[in-house]
Amino acid sequence: MENMTNDPLKHDWNLNGLYELGETISMVAEPDGRKVTNFKDLWVWKTGMELLKPVYTVTRKLPKEELYGLTSQLRRAAVSVPSNIAEGWGRNKKGYLLLGLSYSRGSLHEIETQLLACVELEFLTQDDIQPLLDKIAGISTGLLRFMNNLGSKR
Repeated sequence: MENMTNDPLKHDWNLNGLYELGETISMVAEPDGRKVTNFKDLWVWKTGMELLKPVYTVTRKLPKEELYGLTSQLRRAAVSVPSNIAEGWGRNKKGYLLLGLSYSRGSLHEIETQLLACVELEFLTQDDIQPLLDKIAGISTGLLRFMNNLGSKR
């Protein structure tokens, strides 16, 4: 961020640091040019929601002793993918939307790592997790493109 000042009209404080407020986001354009006026219309939110069911399904295969470990962790990370997009949108500033998209992308890779750990620990097979890994890769790419698209329109 250029020329960081403490001017409250240009910045907002957050426990993690100082963020530029930026312009409001009552409407954004998807990479295909389609105008979106609600987070539920965003492709990245919709596909994040589509990740929930398969994550919950595959975690049913995990041992009961993992209920408060990997099972809980995977499910919370899956819920956080669309939740962070919605929260970023709800704060109605481009900077916060970008932050929410970034958190969502982080949660995706958290899920990926935890799924790979499940294979390493022999709780799941590669065949069990491959469809999820494919979906994660697609959503991650979509989030990155969307973030780059939003970031370039400053």
